[in-house]
Amino acid sequence: MNLVFLVNYDLPALLALNRIVPACTAHNIQIFYTQKSISDLCPALKQLGEFEVKALEATSNLMSFQQLGAIALNAINTDDFSRYAATKPDVVVSIRHMSILQAPAIAVPKLAMLNLHSGLLPDYQGVMSAFRALCHREITIGTTLHTIENADIDRGPVIAKSQTPAQFDQSYLWNVLNLYREGSRNVIEAITQLKSGIPLTSKPQQGRGRYFTFPTATEIDAAPVSLFAQSDAEHLDHFLTD
Repeated sequence: MNLVFLVNYDLPALLALNRIVPACTAHNIQIFYTQKSISDLCPALKQLGEFEVKALEATSNLMSFQQLGAIALNAINTDDFSRYAATKPDVVVSIRHMSILQAPAIAVPKLAMLNLHSGLLPDYQGVMSAFRALCHREITIGTTLHTIENADIDRGPVIAKSQTPAQFDQSYLWNVLNLYREGSRNVIEAITQLKSGIPLTSKPQQGRGRYFTFPTATEIDAAPVSLFAQSDAEHLDHFLTD
């Protein structure tokens, strides 16, 4: 099959790719990433973004975006649409992608348009869902693999969920990286099933849930965990093992 991964240029997305891509070598793979400005974010989120970029450039434990052949694609709905459509994907998997996909982009894949969301839906929609769950002192956090049927963010029918204990002695970033152990496995299982010709089973989300945007500086200061720790980037191979 032709697989397209739509990701963001960040550490959790790269980790997810390093778990998923080696299991998909029988397929034709193209990776596109968004890399958007963080200038409008509060200082703490800028520091998180800068830390992740440095970690991406310094790590030897993960295949880099360059080694994976990833290409920047910041305007998938407009200027970059033809480049995306030309890959003729059977399956598209979005992981932390920062563009809201519109109907023409959603209609491109032949078999499925999937999103691996780093929160349990429908309760935690939007960006930094794990941060919100940690702020609410949830005992477990997780991921949701769902289909994308329209431009409604994080509202598609659910294929699978994964759950893992929240670790309040670790940072927000560490907790997010830890999510992709099980979440990545859900993606691999869905791709394997589609390759076998078996349609995916999904269920509509129950309830409207709540959509979250980027946290404010005040919310970050009040959070029970730090956004990141220097040690988060030192043992990335830990997150590659089960």
